[in-house]
Amino acid sequence: MNGFSNIGPIRLAGLLCSLVLLSACATGTVKSVSPENSIEERAVKRWEVLLSGDLAGAYEYLSPAYRTSVSSLQYQRSVLMKKVAWTSADYMGSVCDETTCTVKNNVGFTAYGVVPGVKSYKGIQQIEESWVLVDGQWYLVPGK
Repeated sequence: MNGFSNIGPIRLAGLLCSLVLLSACATGTVKSVSPENSIEERAVKRWEVLLSGDLAGAYEYLSPAYRTSVSSLQYQRSVLMKKVAWTSADYMGSVCDETTCTVKNNVGFTAYGVVPGVKSYKGIQQIEESWVLVDGQWYLVPGK
């Protein structure tokens, strides 16, 4: 007789299901990625896209909630109408919890026509950005 003859069919099915589930857990390891690690790549890429002049591409990094109220064309116009042009961005770090991050960047800029008699002014300023995790992806929440 085999060893399973005393086990009822329901118990046998339960045992087999348990073994399958346990083997699935044992075969793969879950790689834990901290929010700080995953946000850095996304924030740097957004600035690369923005600095390249791809405003439609930069729009895709904005939060879904923002994009429901501001079209891509409206966003592009607002960026182009500013008297400031960004010239560089360096990621400095972030502070995150599970669904939000504050990202710090040193941003180079040129401001046009802001000081009487001065055509342009170049500078660098540290800025903080708010990011939110939506459906597994980080998005920038634009400030006012």
